[in-house]
Amino acid sequence: MSKTSPSERPRNMAETRRAAPTVDLRNHDDGVSTYLADEFPNVLPAWDWCVGYTRRLIEMSFPASREVSGDTIKGFDRSCGADRNQLDRAIAALDAGSAVAFYGWWPTPETLNHAPILGVELMEVPTPDRKGATLVDGHAVVLVGYARHRAFPGGGYFVVRDPNAPGRFTGLPFTYVRAYATTLWTGRPELRDSADRPEDGDQLDPVDANRRIASAARCADPRASYTSLFFSEDPRDVLRAKAICSVCTVRQLCLSRALERREPYGVWGGEFLFDGAVVAVKRGRGRPRATPLPLYVDEVTGQPLETVA
Repeated sequence: MSKTSPSERPRNMAETRRAAPTVDLRNHDDGVSTYLADEFPNVLPAWDWCVGYTRRLIEMSFPASREVSGDTIKGFDRSCGADRNQLDRAIAALDAGSAVAFYGWWPTPETLNHAPILGVELMEVPTPDRKGATLVDGHAVVLVGYARHRAFPGGGYFVVRDPNAPGRFTGLPFTYVRAYATTLWTGRPELRDSADRPEDGDQLDPVDANRRIASAARCADPRASYTSLFFSEDPRDVLRAKAICSVCTVRQLCLSRALERREPYGVWGGEFLFDGAVVAVKRGRGRPRATPLPLYVDEVTGQPLETVA
């Protein structure tokens, strides 16, 4: 039997700590589960339960919200899993305090295996040839946390709450979501007007305003993965950034703070600012375009939703 040398133990302990979840929303599980059991005494379908769990967890995390609006990260598609952008959006939702409902291919109970990695019970990623046999379409779970670490398939894992296993959480590798997610859904807290915009004559303290923006903005990401998009010189990137802002609950607050600071450049609160002022159109370099830019684009793909007449 091999033994770990004293010099290796601190390194192993440090690796285990780094493998702990970066975001972990499990502390709300008892309250959410009790609420669902009281509100829906009859057994809910797994997907409905997961959506209800996600909504209730967001309501508990954001008590100032008046409602939770739906946000589909990945539309229903059995033929492929989540792409990199959709995986990043799920992670961004968790960073913002919102759980994510997952529906997709899942192993049968007899073939569901786990393997420990750095103290985390991690689901094994089955091979694609098992689809339709021991890998069936139609199971739902909730993603309530995540961690990034090179030891895990895909560079990290999600903390998963399975409605069929009350009180038990497991790790789901990023690779699994990339391969087998049929759909991903989350919610956005719609803040009450008084929480988003101060009453006339009642100015928010700049520190409180910045804190509110950081906690609720759709672009809020500690890894700064949106920076290149929101400060791009490409007009289509600017349109994508504006699309992200268009349904953000703190859009007006973000814009007002940016104007107060006279931000020199970039998209703030759904508007493009240059030298501290709103500019209607961001022109690219070179000759004018032969065809007009679209008025609106999809925030993920950049494909036009409506063109300029």
